[in-house]
Amino acid sequence: MKKRSRFKIILLVIFLFFTINICAQLTADTLLNFVAEKKKAWITDEKKIALQVFYNAVNYKPVWLQFGNTGNRSDFFYELKSSADKGLRENDYQYTSIESIRNGTAKFISLADSLNAEIQITDAALHYYNNIAYGNLTPALAYKGIVEMPLCNDVPALLAGYINNKDLPSLSTYLTPSLLEITLLGNKIKWFAKLISEKNFAEVIIISDKSTSANNNLLKKLYQLNFIADTTIALPDSVIIKNIRAAQKQFGLAADGKLAKSTLSAFNISIYERLQALNFSINYYKWLSCFSQNKSVIVINIPAAYLKVYNQQKVRLQMKVIVGKKSTPTPTLLSSVSEVVLYPFWHVPYNIATKEILPKLKRSAAIIDAGNYQVLNRAGNITNPYSVNWKALSTKYFPYTIRQSTGCDNALGLLKINFNSPVGVYLHDTPNKNLFSLNKRFLSHGCMRMENPTALGHLVFKNNSIAIDTLTQKGCLLTQAPIFVKAIDFMPVLVWYNPAGIDAAGNLLFFEDVYGKFKWNKKD
Repeated sequence: MKKRSRFKIILLVIFLFFTINICAQLTADTLLNFVAEKKKAWITDEKKIALQVFYNAVNYKPVWLQFGNTGNRSDFFYELKSSADKGLRENDYQYTSIESIRNGTAKFISLADSLNAEIQITDAALHYYNNIAYGNLTPALAYKGIVEMPLCNDVPALLAGYINNKDLPSLSTYLTPSLLEITLLGNKIKWFAKLISEKNFAEVIIISDKSTSANNNLLKKLYQLNFIADTTIALPDSVIIKNIRAAQKQFGLAADGKLAKSTLSAFNISIYERLQALNFSINYYKWLSCFSQNKSVIVINIPAAYLKVYNQQKVRLQMKVIVGKKSTPTPTLLSSVSEVVLYPFWHVPYNIATKEILPKLKRSAAIIDAGNYQVLNRAGNITNPYSVNWKALSTKYFPYTIRQSTGCDNALGLLKINFNSPVGVYLHDTPNKNLFSLNKRFLSHGCMRMENPTALGHLVFKNNSIAIDTLTQKGCLLTQAPIFVKAIDFMPVLVWYNPAGIDAAGNLLFFEDVYGKFKWNKKD
């Protein structure tokens, strides 16, 4: 036994000798040469620049494998341990390798091993802190008309600065955007991550529709969703109903306190799915936070049927919108305002003209006058609708354009905001204001109708708001020709599909996946 113990000590001494010797050889020159020569295929040109900025700021000293100093490595390791609380995945950042170095199981046979480990940890740290600042994904968009994305932080320089100041644990807080959505979604992520990590955690399915304290699975789910603090304390039914209503509001449902089919379906979405939605969403908002830092950005979230204008970490304007039906979805895009049209004509899209209006025209051309429409031929000239043989036309042959004139019944209302895109969608007013009282506002053919178009018009026009004021005063005019005003600042317009957010009162909301775009893993 003594011989075996002595042998183990000898092996440990040999291992420490080689480890110390190899770490000691990590000098400024060896690091400088290693980065400059770009020996590893994974060191892209972009990564090489970031590594050079970082190591130049620390004078090319090793910061993770310094002999006798494990502080930076430990700080970063414990930061990665909390990555799930920030909507990130620890395994994206060399977590296993860093842990093996921290606990002494990593083997460094040569100087190259130490150099590679040092650089890999730096690359992982740069990746991690970039994701803290900007998110780990960018919005999925069908059309991207703005290519240049701003950078709000010099992450390599900041990482070096916090290491030089021996304050690495504070960097994550500094880089986290202050947008309220990020704070509130982050709090819910921490709760769900803690909940799922508990040994006795199990997903709950509610079957009973009883809104009472006798519905044990309801109580468990209310606890998991963080609406009640304990499942063992008896609560009156009035409190249970109050919390059901709070959950219904969070799910975007009518808050009646009843466990109808839609409410049960929302409750029975797994906590793991909810967490994935939050992780997805918080990273979208991190990206947006930087993008809107120095300019106003119009953001339409399709599942929320809601519009917000962001600038400098705050919401400057918000309103309900009506977006596309599932059969005629609103496309995701990133573009910029090109012009504002006052008293717009509505040029009826071909599909609507042939599939919805043409069948009525075949019965009577009187709907043209009744709807304040005009018929234009291919030359753009107004044609007498009673002279057209509508019965001879079809969806395959329709050589006319139907245009609705300005007036109180115009489908576009008093104002239209155009932006560049390959699809014919835009933001516009609507005469049907009553539709904004609906919870589910997925009713259009793809365009976005605004609850308060003049408020957005004021933001777009900025100092030229007289035109908007005049528009409001005059109201709808039957004989007014459209007025086109070119944009000056080209305010960005972002239409995205984001599963979560907050309301005007700062309450967390989950949105229905109306277009069926999200396929979360239930992990039952």
